[in-house]
Amino acid sequence: MLITIQQVRASGKNLFQVLEEGRVLFKAQTPWMRISAPFDAERLRALNFTDSAGNEIFHTDYRVLDNALEDITRYKYLFGAVTKLGEYQIVGRDGNTYGSFYTQLDGAFSSQMTIDFLGCSYECYLRYLGKVLVISIYNGERQIAQVTKPLDVCNRLDVYYLHLDDSFRNMLPILSFFVIYVDAMNFNRPGQFGYSIEKNRSYSFNKNNDRYDPDWISKTFGQEAAEQLGILLKNQPVTGPNGPEQTKRMNRQLIAISAVAALTAIILISVLVWLALRPADILLPGEFYDLMQSQGYTVSEAAPAGLGDSWEYAYEAEKGEQRLYYMSFPSDKEAKICYKAAKLSFSLSRSSPYSETSIDLIKTNKYALSCGGEFFQVSRVGNTVILYTGPEWDKLEVKELFKNLGY
Repeated sequence: MLITIQQVRASGKNLFQVLEEGRVLFKAQTPWMRISAPFDAERLRALNFTDSAGNEIFHTDYRVLDNALEDITRYKYLFGAVTKLGEYQIVGRDGNTYGSFYTQLDGAFSSQMTIDFLGCSYECYLRYLGKVLVISIYNGERQIAQVTKPLDVCNRLDVYYLHLDDSFRNMLPILSFFVIYVDAMNFNRPGQFGYSIEKNRSYSFNKNNDRYDPDWISKTFGQEAAEQLGILLKNQPVTGPNGPEQTKRMNRQLIAISAVAALTAIILISVLVWLALRPADILLPGEFYDLMQSQGYTVSEAAPAGLGDSWEYAYEAEKGEQRLYYMSFPSDKEAKICYKAAKLSFSLSRSSPYSETSIDLIKTNKYALSCGGEFFQVSRVGNTVILYTGPEWDKLEVKELFKNLGY
């Protein structure tokens, strides 16, 4: 079968359609506006894949810390290990994770993209052949699909041709979503307006180049299918730049979006500066003692183990399985050290599935982790630290308690 994956919009949004004989099967959207953030955190914005009516099928989840660690240790193949770069988790509409996309680095000049899906792995070998990119997709030693992309592009609207072995038609949704991932990783041009025709030429040098079989399409679908693909590639790009009126309209849109983006950035920066520099409302030891007792907690002088002993005052508040600790330190610096030690200790106990949040400002820090039926939170304000450990089902109550305490 021949499937066309066509980008239909690249200005203001990145929108795609998956078509078979002109009929829309699926739709997709990828992030458009460029956001510069450390550790590739802009990839937290999801890739979305839906049916033709717009109902979600999959979206992605990007785990910044896991990917940052893989990137730092990318050369561990020297010791026989495999590196997974740019891994996106595949999440269904039900919230369950069904697999992931990533680039597998297993040696010098030896890499491939990989699809892990429902317990199976599919190796995807990219090869640039001058005017086109081809991706040969394997299930074990059997090739099941080929993606072909012309590198000449009109108005930044990419197009991909997917030939899929008919006996693997059930793989069509995930392979189409994989093509969207490939586009986001390699051909996304965020924040660009205007009309253009791009002429690109590229060649790849990889030990896996021999995984590309130039005759696979003709052997699998017949010579007519190979000739049809040749005609499609020859006709790229299929349209030219639009007229002056559309160019003027696009320029007006660019000015409007730029103005809104600039205003939004000013407001966001102002809020962040205010949050970072505003005076911290520190809870005194006696205030913590009285407040927690009024909430039905048993309060005693005690400190959590493993976080040092530089505190001046330390209290443990206990109610059922809940444990809250309050510590006051001689300086902000020592409180920061305690906060970082607690955060590291909590993060090391992380197991899948999990969720976590982290906020770091000048006067305050906050970290929360949910995993394995447990909930952990540690917050610093000035020279004081409050941390919690307990069952996850009390999470909302505990978050409200931290809010009431000002932490």
